[in-house]
Amino acid sequence: MRVGRIGGAEVKLNPLALPMMALAVWLGSGRELVLLSASVLLHELGHALAARLLNARVMELELMPVGGAARLDNVWKLRPGQLMGVALAGPLVNLMIALICLALPRGPWSGLTDTALRQNAALMLFNLLPALPLDGGRVVCGLLARRLPPAAAARVGVRLGLAAACGLLALAARSLLRGRLNLSLVLAALFMILSARAELSGASGATLASLMERREELRREGVLPARLFAVTPETELNRLLPVMRPGQTHLFLCVEEAGQRFVSEEAVWRALLAGDKETVGQLEGENMGFGPCAHMRQML
Repeated sequence: MRVGRIGGAEVKLNPLALPMMALAVWLGSGRELVLLSASVLLHELGHALAARLLNARVMELELMPVGGAARLDNVWKLRPGQLMGVALAGPLVNLMIALICLALPRGPWSGLTDTALRQNAALMLFNLLPALPLDGGRVVCGLLARRLPPAAAARVGVRLGLAAACGLLALAARSLLRGRLNLSLVLAALFMILSARAELSGASGATLASLMERREELRREGVLPARLFAVTPETELNRLLPVMRPGQTHLFLCVEEAGQRFVSEEAVWRALLAGDKETVGQLEGENMGFGPCAHMRQML
């Protein structure tokens, strides 16, 4: 549900948030919900501001029952430093709010400031968990992306996210056994589980998009690092995508009985997009005209 627009980004309210709001008001927690929603919105605005400063485009901000989400134009196409900067901006906003609440003098408003302090501390700590789709998970992926392709980094983050979701469900089950159901833990766990596939799909798509934009990137940068891989005709194409990284060029040396030939990364991603070929042997390449042993003798 669209509720407005801030800085060029649409602000949406998740449909599940409405029954949660009604339940909170019915239970007498309406004031706490208003404070929490304001903190979540400021958290997401922190992401949006950092994204704008780092030249990333924010598509929309969504407020959900257990938090919010700032959706960027393919977050996995960001460079590692950009990804970590945008991710850390949200928890930093919660830290600043908590410090302001802590510094305010005691007065009639102390109940509100104490609640806001606890909520923002909890939001900051929860979002810093090293698990996707949380901010801490994106920081981990940003660190891993210095050495791994986005898809490989995302797989690590998703595994950590699924492990964290299982932990949240275990805590919810423990509280239920004690006679109290913590619905927030259940919803947070479900959100992390359901987002796993989207994270992996986005990371794989970013890798392909980066490869497709390689010529423009090379023209802009003037020079890019090159990586050489040895493969066989039986090597499956879907095993090549995880080793290809943004910001680098790739060349595959197919070693066959009849000789060796080079296969370009362009041929690989075109075949992956078309879906009509499965192995390296089905791709065309430039034949070198001599086998491995002859190649070694020539170099010696």
